[in-house]
Amino acid sequence: MSKQQYNLKTKTDYLSRKMFLDPAGPVTIQRFEEVKYNKLVKYEQEARGFFWVPEEISLTKDAQDFKDASDTVKHIFTSNLLRQTALDSLQGRGPSQIFTPVVSIPELEALVYNWTFFETNIHSRSYSHIIRNIYNVPKDVFNTIHDTQEIVDMASSVGNYYDALHVINCRKEAGEIITEHEHIKAIWLALNASYALEAFRFMVSFATSLAMVENRIFIGNGNIIQLILQDEVLHKEWTGWLINQVVKEDARFAAVKAECEGEVYQMYLDVIREEKAWADYLFNKGPVIGLNANILKDFVDFTAFNALKEIGIKYTEEHPRSTPIPWFTKHVDTSKKQTALQENESTNYVIGVMSDSIDYDELPEL
Repeated sequence: MSKQQYNLKTKTDYLSRKMFLDPAGPVTIQRFEEVKYNKLVKYEQEARGFFWVPEEISLTKDAQDFKDASDTVKHIFTSNLLRQTALDSLQGRGPSQIFTPVVSIPELEALVYNWTFFETNIHSRSYSHIIRNIYNVPKDVFNTIHDTQEIVDMASSVGNYYDALHVINCRKEAGEIITEHEHIKAIWLALNASYALEAFRFMVSFATSLAMVENRIFIGNGNIIQLILQDEVLHKEWTGWLINQVVKEDARFAAVKAECEGEVYQMYLDVIREEKAWADYLFNKGPVIGLNANILKDFVDFTAFNALKEIGIKYTEEHPRSTPIPWFTKHVDTSKKQTALQENESTNYVIGVMSDSIDYDELPEL
């Protein structure tokens, strides 16, 4: 963290600043009486309104579902849950650690801290809550994360870009000369790595979790995942907005975008390839009703096409023209999202986001 952030002698004019790495320096006074980007303020306010805690959701039936499940379902459920834990471990510290030292306006700084809070204090704690309530010896389950090569490899492909920016931030803080171009490039690559995590990896993992709900098992877990999905859809949206906006208004980022076009596209292709390899691993013991490796791979391509289109990148690989998992759409649509309540717990933290019940007879046949 730059020492300049604690120097309050210099007056600030945030309305004239760039979002990242402005020559005037980092954020000092956190003032919000007038802001340059109302869009960022609205994102942060909406995210704050989503506040919830996982302990309010019962997992009693889920524990019994797990005991009754086949080895195939146990493998899919556990592997997916461990990968979700790993992903949120990255995103729990990533945004605040690597982006706040280079953020130059208070509304973006506030958004980044909110981002980190939800990923760590809510999402990661949610996965621990699930594992504690379903498995007999939770620590033994957690310890297998490090032994699952597919998870370790997947994490490093995103973490490498975070690490690269973190190292540059630290080198600059230590007094080394870092060219502005080198720094901007690292920020740009980290932003895209973050988008790959939010728009690709999280969505694939949620589809797997919610396939269990469609099979009427692990409903408590599904309630939690639906709330996490609600958060991550917003995180994905604001990450895409940052990528698009910073290029429009900052010539430094526009230049880096052109320079790194091939590298960025290859990064997304690597993520897509890893997601498809993960699908093979996830279903190596067999499928569940309505979801298997091939369907999930098609979902990866469909998701990639649409997510990349939102940030102006054309996905040139073969992809389905319609979603291969049609039931996933209702979970993403927060205006129509539903949750199955257990033991009268309610997850309606934002009015109009979700209804109070789910009608199993209205679920589509798989």
